[in-house]
Amino acid sequence: MRSSLPHEISECDKEPIHQPGSIQPDGVLLVLDHEEFKIIQASKNTESWLGLEAEQLLGEPLPRLMGEQLRDFLLEVLSYPPNYQPTLKPIKYQNQSFILRGHYNAGGILIEMEPLPEDDQLLTYRLFTQLNNFFHELELTNDPDRLLKMAARLIRQTTEHESVMVYRFDAEWNGQIIIEDRADGQQRFLGHHFPASDIPAQARRLYRVNRVRRISNSNYTPVPLVPETNPLTGELDMTYTQLRSVSPMHLEYMRNMGTASSLTMSLMPDGHLWGMIVCHGEQPNYLSQPVRTFCKMVSQLVSENLQLALNRQFNHQMTRMSRVIDQFNAPFQAAFDLAEGLSGLQNLLSAFECEAIFLRLDGVFYHYGQCVDPSEIQYLKKVVKHQTHAGMAYAEHLPEAYQGKADWICGYLFLPLAHSGDEYLVFLRKERPREISWAGEPPQAIKETQAEGKTRVSPRQSFAAWQEQVRGQSLPWERHHRAAASRLRRAINLRMASEMARLRQHDAEMAHLATHDALTGLPNRLLVDDRLERALAKARRERGAGALLFIDLDGFKPINDQHGHDTGDEILCQLSNRLNKIIRESDTFARLGGDEFVFILTGFASHSTTRFGAETLACKLLKALETPFMVKGQQFQVGASVGIATYPFDSDEPNELIKKADQAMYVVKETGRSNYHFYGDGHP
Repeated sequence: MRSSLPHEISECDKEPIHQPGSIQPDGVLLVLDHEEFKIIQASKNTESWLGLEAEQLLGEPLPRLMGEQLRDFLLEVLSYPPNYQPTLKPIKYQNQSFILRGHYNAGGILIEMEPLPEDDQLLTYRLFTQLNNFFHELELTNDPDRLLKMAARLIRQTTEHESVMVYRFDAEWNGQIIIEDRADGQQRFLGHHFPASDIPAQARRLYRVNRVRRISNSNYTPVPLVPETNPLTGELDMTYTQLRSVSPMHLEYMRNMGTASSLTMSLMPDGHLWGMIVCHGEQPNYLSQPVRTFCKMVSQLVSENLQLALNRQFNHQMTRMSRVIDQFNAPFQAAFDLAEGLSGLQNLLSAFECEAIFLRLDGVFYHYGQCVDPSEIQYLKKVVKHQTHAGMAYAEHLPEAYQGKADWICGYLFLPLAHSGDEYLVFLRKERPREISWAGEPPQAIKETQAEGKTRVSPRQSFAAWQEQVRGQSLPWERHHRAAASRLRRAINLRMASEMARLRQHDAEMAHLATHDALTGLPNRLLVDDRLERALAKARRERGAGALLFIDLDGFKPINDQHGHDTGDEILCQLSNRLNKIIRESDTFARLGGDEFVFILTGFASHSTTRFGAETLACKLLKALETPFMVKGQQFQVGASVGIATYPFDSDEPNELIKKADQAMYVVKETGRSNYHFYGDGHP
């Protein structure tokens, strides 16, 4: 997709918007030292709000100025980590009600003061009533679009802005308005795209940590801090302040759009910046802290429920894809002739919305669908081999080095089948020309002007719809396409293991060797992948849950080094037999290699029961290892560090689930060993 000029974007990305040195005039900012709570910086407008000039406040302890009861509030602020979500406290000062927001960083304790509305209790009751009604509506919807429309309508009614839009980012950080709720019923920007330069990288970073931004009046005059330089750090980090002044370029952008006020809330399903809820007003609009808190709560509820809705949508798509793959896989696994079994790939073209499927196995090329020269695929493999992510490489357009070397190919989904890269599965798509409506012409999104020998970067003047004809792109590879392709790859790999067995006329023995560890007889990584995929698929269908325990032995390597591999192997066999007895028949115990093992637990109904079941097994495991192992009359003690990841709560993709359990295991290694840790509990 088209975007703004790289040089202009990089200039915008350098703007230190988290250190503006000024605030919006809707309240007061006071910066205190960490020890005596003395004011070391104050916004210039304190006389209007507090009756004292900023210079008079410097050096004054805040509790002495506003009451000793604030000391407990400030101590509470300091009890949290730096830059913790601001703590709130209502106070009375000179017969006026204020709300205080406090947090701290290296520059001091940042206290923001804003007025509370006179009807605060009535407003709070009304907001909680609306929130309660919204909860009931949430229970009745499973559709992401309906959820977002409900939220946009509720926020517009609450804030009384003329327009509320839902803005979604694409893979290149261009945005699109996918929902628009306006008081006049019109749809000014619905469907329009905005270039990535409209919200540069440093602004997106701020949206990830401080998820609400308001601008009451785009024509406001910034209020500077006194003194201008922070005594502790020089520049004051104002990332978590809500009064923080915004970029002059953004204010100019708003005025060019005809917007006088705005409120923006991040949408972060699964912890990633997915999009935003954006409120625009034609007139200045001051929203009090209770109203903004309400809007933030709504956006957080929407983020959580949006993830659930997107997961349901994905599960529905995966159910359909899985059914098609299963129809291919059953005869494929049973067919004696490999080429005959692979012929069923022809029937997968429509499900993957592609024109061709290309496969290379054991030096032989297999091709289904539209004609393609094998040399083109070989060249594509060389181009994308360093771009693989999560075991695959995909794009909606060809790499620059590949352009002009293919006939009809445009988009690709490339999956290596072996570490060597000589065997691979490729899905190919043709070009799909489409027309995109931009809110203004992207090349004009940022302009540079020269004045008095200086370069000034400014936003575009026009937001009139501009149509772009996009060429050289295929349909995008959605998440369910990629997940289904991974499942198909596992089916092919499993069949190839069986094929090796057939070639050596030891079908049963070789199939077992391909999927089980030669030393312990436990399932190996190949079978773990298959069983984990099946467990996740079953959990999706039945809305169940499960857990994966990643075990790394403690104290095993010194035994192996000092007493030899024969002793180590005997301990591994004894350990495998001992631990195999503590699990249910429905669960899987497997060896990944070396001294690493996994348990796959299934059949749970909720997050709490999953954690309980996983914790119970982890305790049994550690208990079982307390008894020493006997080898050749000598005792050996081995412990274990256990990392636990739960699905679908930590992840619903096999490789990611194993990775997160592995990360949780390293937390145990770093904090004492012979214990267990849940990935969801973070790092202590």
